[in-house]
Amino acid sequence: MSDTPFRDWFEALWTDREDRVYRSLFGDLGKGVFTAGEQVYLRFGKSPHPGWLNHGVFACPPHDERDSWIYVTSGLSNPWNLDAPGKDPSGFSGVGFELVIETSKEVDWAVPLLHNLMAYELLVAVGTYQDAELFEYGNRVPLNDSITPSFQSAIRWLLVEQVKHYTPSFELASGRVDLFHLVGATDAEVELARRDGQDKLVELLVRRGVHPRTDAERASVC
Repeated sequence: MSDTPFRDWFEALWTDREDRVYRSLFGDLGKGVFTAGEQVYLRFGKSPHPGWLNHGVFACPPHDERDSWIYVTSGLSNPWNLDAPGKDPSGFSGVGFELVIETSKEVDWAVPLLHNLMAYELLVAVGTYQDAELFEYGNRVPLNDSITPSFQSAIRWLLVEQVKHYTPSFELASGRVDLFHLVGATDAEVELARRDGQDKLVELLVRRGVHPRTDAERASVC
């Protein structure tokens, strides 16, 4: 098979994800995709695959049915591992997921944060870090610092959640894609999750009205 049919199929997948799936789920995709440049990968001391430089993040503004901002990656589910059109044998497309953060207002930290997480996950996927594993539902991801560089936020972790208020997965011609909804958490909240289980923490965050959105300015609920 020549490269052209595969390239056309690959580009059609990309278009399908963004124009059909994302517009259906999130509405307006904002000002277009914010791509992650080479510098994002160089922070990890690695040079990116050339195709990764087209991966990015959409900042989706509120609309009539949603009063929040949605930030979603686009590219992790690209089937770079395939060399011919078709379903991935794993059943999942690319790494099998895209990452989402939801906020009550437009923020300047969500896009660069997702760029860093996306770059790290791609490097994990190609075996850069021995024993490192891709994100899964139920993970607690340490940021090792404030979620925003603008001030010292109490939010220093991300919970990897299965979303309930929009469709949690979709199908491309290359396989399934899950949408990993990331929710900010504090050190104290993560300690509660370790002690009592993540479900108990999520229940508390929901009761306090701080889940499923991430607010860098909020205080810890425990």
